[in-house]
Amino acid sequence: MALFDQSYTTNNKYFKKAKHRAKGILEDPKRLRSLVAAAVDKLRDLRNDTEGMQTLKNQANTFVRMLRSYQAGNYRRTPWKSLLLVTAGIIYFVSPLDLVPDFIPVLGFMDDISVLLWIVNSVRGDVEKFQEWEETYAEPVR
Repeated sequence: MALFDQSYTTNNKYFKKAKHRAKGILEDPKRLRSLVAAAVDKLRDLRNDTEGMQTLKNQANTFVRMLRSYQAGNYRRTPWKSLLLVTAGIIYFVSPLDLVPDFIPVLGFMDDISVLLWIVNSVRGDVEKFQEWEETYAEPVR
């Protein structure tokens, strides 16, 4: 499992399913709120004792904030394709059963980290623009 390896995500049937579900979730405010809530709950329960876990939490938290800002209508400058990838990444992260299930110690979360980092790398410019906006203009979204 290589970090930032596009073939890892493009050949991953679980990530393909997550991408397919992402469009419907983005178009349904109730489902989007539910996904964001599930991600927040999972992030709250994760340990913070390794660099990998801190990276996972940081990236997932940024994605959650992006989705909340999109849903609230506060930030709509992220291209649809990037929103789909971010949403698919959160779906993948929240799902306990993916390519490497989360109940497998260490490897289960390394799998999630790999997918999230690949997405961050793929939409880096959009994430940076969001973070700049967030630092300058955003009011906390609850």
